[in-house]
Amino acid sequence: MNKALKNPLTYIAFIIPTLVLYALFFVYPVIVSFVYGFFQWDGITEKVFIGVDNFTRLWKDDVFLKSLANNFYFMAFSLVVNIPLVFLISILISKVGRMRDFYKSAVFVPVVISTATVAILFGVLYNYDSGLINQFIRLVAPDSWAREWLSDPKLAMLSILIANAWQNIGFFIVLCLAAILNIPKEIVEASKIDGINGWTETWLITLPLIRPVLFVMLLLTVSGTMKVLDIVQIMTNGGPFQSTEVMSTYMLKVGFRSMELGYGSAIGVTMFILILVLTGILQKLTKHEEVQY
Repeated sequence: MNKALKNPLTYIAFIIPTLVLYALFFVYPVIVSFVYGFFQWDGITEKVFIGVDNFTRLWKDDVFLKSLANNFYFMAFSLVVNIPLVFLISILISKVGRMRDFYKSAVFVPVVISTATVAILFGVLYNYDSGLINQFIRLVAPDSWAREWLSDPKLAMLSILIANAWQNIGFFIVLCLAAILNIPKEIVEASKIDGINGWTETWLITLPLIRPVLFVMLLLTVSGTMKVLDIVQIMTNGGPFQSTEVMSTYMLKVGFRSMELGYGSAIGVTMFILILVLTGILQKLTKHEEVQY
């Protein structure tokens, strides 16, 4: 066994299958999308080279610009609402002495539920006639207060954001909670001796020490919200009136319904570049460094 581990061929044998799969399912599709973005093609007839026309067309397309704005709306909501909520809940759970494992499991349950199930579940809750939300509103308020949550352009995106938050914050809570509980007790005890406790301890001790985990959460949030697809596709399919359209749903409609594969590829390439740029900017702004206890 030791001889095998010292042999470089052993490591190559394990690495090559992974590299092949990575190249086949990631590198190749990205390269092909870049190439198709320079062509006008319906997937059947001969491709016609049109240069950068697909990419310049994007910035004149009102639907694409609206979908791009919706992606940024998605990201802003997640950064401003979800991340602080995750941190708050994690702090509260970390302070609990009894049943902590129960609370950790409870908040993580939505994460293991498929997005399709979550979308259907919230679709039922948002139903105007029989949905639990409107039924509760009718019990405590006039019937006129009930809303068409997924059919109202002013409420549809917010309704999706709430459903998405309910499903995903559990993962971030467990991640953040693990970092909080990993802080050495000696540091916490020393801060209490110095008279630091309560929320002061949270801001001055806990928050700086879990900074690397918060950075990971920010990266995952930015990349995830820029490529969000499934929950929007199932709940509203981009409607009503493109009020919930995001780049991924618009890419599918353009590429596979309108059969403009070249233009759809240009949208996909634009998404890819935006994610790279945003994550790069985030890395520069946060200046992520490993925390030494």
